[in-house]
Amino acid sequence: MQLRKKEIRSILIIAFIAAFIFSFNEWGIDKFNLLVGIQNFLFALVFCLIIYTTHAFSQKFTAKFFDHEIEFTLLTIRKKIKEVRKTIMVPIGPAITLLITLLTNGKLIFLLLNSFEMKSNKTHRLGRKWINIKDFEEAQIALAGPLSEILLLILFKILSPLSLIFSKGMFIASTIAIFNMLPLPKVDGSKIFFGSRPLYVASLVFIIIFIILIFQLSILQTLILAMILTIIVGTIYLYKLNN
Repeated sequence: MQLRKKEIRSILIIAFIAAFIFSFNEWGIDKFNLLVGIQNFLFALVFCLIIYTTHAFSQKFTAKFFDHEIEFTLLTIRKKIKEVRKTIMVPIGPAITLLITLLTNGKLIFLLLNSFEMKSNKTHRLGRKWINIKDFEEAQIALAGPLSEILLLILFKILSPLSLIFSKGMFIASTIAIFNMLPLPKVDGSKIFFGSRPLYVASLVFIIIFIILIFQLSILQTLILAMILTIIVGTIYLYKLNN
């Protein structure tokens, strides 16, 4: 399992845009400082590269478990040009992300950067009951991405006593995880939402609670409380769903 050249290019572009957004207002305190700005951008870029690369590998590994292949991509839409009878890919996600950042002068962080496309090879599914991918399988593949951010969040929490820079990594990882859970078209969250509502509700509750608590409590306390509250909310949801 390895990344294709196109996927590597997508990760680099996404990480660069994300780093630009996370360091947008960190180019000096009282006045503009080029060296400080470049340093903050590079720190953000390293974290974003780690996070998005882990995100891509997690989803590809999960897809391989279901005998599928995926391609990590920019969040794009297909646009048909009738005049030349050609279809082009418009990077709508990055465009919206950059536009909101510029319009709000970096005060509002909004990330719609990544997605993935199924590259199923039906010969890999021989022997399974269903050859085509099921919605629940795609939901699990999508969920692997945000969950990888939670694992990195734990790692950065462990390393945070060594340097304050890892607190920045925690903020970046948690922000990316939350935006990837939004149920918007082509975002991981929408694939989880339409693949399995119970899975979406449970994972969203767990991720949000975990992110809120991890900055205040220990990792073990956070895990226990997040799991308990997720079970409670999930049970209530299933009860209402069945009734």
